[in-house]
Amino acid sequence: MTELKQTAVRPRKSGYLPSLDGWRAIAIIGVMMTHDRTWKAFGHSLHFVMGYGGYGVNLFFAISGFLITSRILEEEALVGHFHIKRFYIRRFFRIQPAQFAFLTAVALLGVTGVLNHHIYFDTVRTWLSSLFLYINFLWRPSSPNVITGHFWTLAVEEHFYILLSLTLFFIKKRRDIVLFLLFAACALPMELLPVSTREAWYLPFYGSRATQWHLPPLLLSAFAAVIIRRPGVMQSVKHWLRPWVAFLGTIAIAIAAHTFDLWHGHMPVTPFRHLDAEFPLVSTYLFIFWILSTVFHPQSLTTRLLEWKPARLIGTFSYSLYLWHVVVFYLWVVLFLKKDSPYAYLMHNGVFSLTQEPLKYTCVLLFGIMSYYFVEKPFIRIGHRLAPAATAGRPELSDLPVENADPLPNASLPHTAQG
Repeated sequence: MTELKQTAVRPRKSGYLPSLDGWRAIAIIGVMMTHDRTWKAFGHSLHFVMGYGGYGVNLFFAISGFLITSRILEEEALVGHFHIKRFYIRRFFRIQPAQFAFLTAVALLGVTGVLNHHIYFDTVRTWLSSLFLYINFLWRPSSPNVITGHFWTLAVEEHFYILLSLTLFFIKKRRDIVLFLLFAACALPMELLPVSTREAWYLPFYGSRATQWHLPPLLLSAFAAVIIRRPGVMQSVKHWLRPWVAFLGTIAIAIAAHTFDLWHGHMPVTPFRHLDAEFPLVSTYLFIFWILSTVFHPQSLTTRLLEWKPARLIGTFSYSLYLWHVVVFYLWVVLFLKKDSPYAYLMHNGVFSLTQEPLKYTCVLLFGIMSYYFVEKPFIRIGHRLAPAATAGRPELSDLPVENADPLPNASLPHTAQG
């Protein structure tokens, strides 16, 4: 009965930031390009571009760190406390059902022999580590190209959610300092230690995908979400951090960092050496400034492009697209590109040979749409019914109950940040 009294039929505000869906769309397109080794345009390979698509992972991390922290702070502002049990319930129904549906499909494809047992079919150990999200602690550069290899990023985010929620639940004061210290503790070893020392540190943690190596962009974004709520900081961001400033500043910083590395490349330690080629200065530390510049300037051309309906739709489906694109790419090769396939002639003759990539990405999109509407969205709604949030979030959740209490004055993000 107590739980029922704490909910209301209509939400106070949505808390939805549509520009983040545009950023998700950019991130997922980049990730898919990186995983699609046959990507071409007009008959020419774009392999030199594909490597940069991996930066989409850190863009996802920056989005998650900022959004999840903002939601927790918004809940405290609206209802006076952070309900950690409800947070975990919503996170579970947001992530695990779609993940389990994907892993079930992978297991069935393996049992029926569609997936190659020696290269692509996951062992029980790998499958279980994907299910319980600790696969990133098993990942090594020499690991087989398993279908669930991309689950390492989901594991990192889940571990971050636990760390963040416990930090914000138990620490009520000076959270900005605590989060910055956590960020510094994770980032400084990557930037200041020689490469040989960092590689030696990998050994106890089974590789470079371990959670601690990938917390900096998440923690920096969480810190930004906390510090931005100070009126002085928020006014400065709204006045100075416009999208064109963020982008030009990023280019200037990247050039300066590259020049510094070239100039002092003979030194064993420099402040701009990075963990590896996938984690440069820009993607690790500067994506959050791009996000802030668009969130707080909804009328800018950049933000309007991010909020373009097709971009927002791709962003909405981004989690399902992330789950399914690897297996769709593999099945595409098995069914249409292998010479002994009965369907191979379709991809090498006539109009199909000209539309191979568009058709393949259309299939990925269809899988993502089906996963979203038949698995992801229904279970998100169940999670919000079982554990009402302070804000509804996405527009499709606006009919669900939300936690109800008297809001605290001057404690939430401004209207311009609500999108």
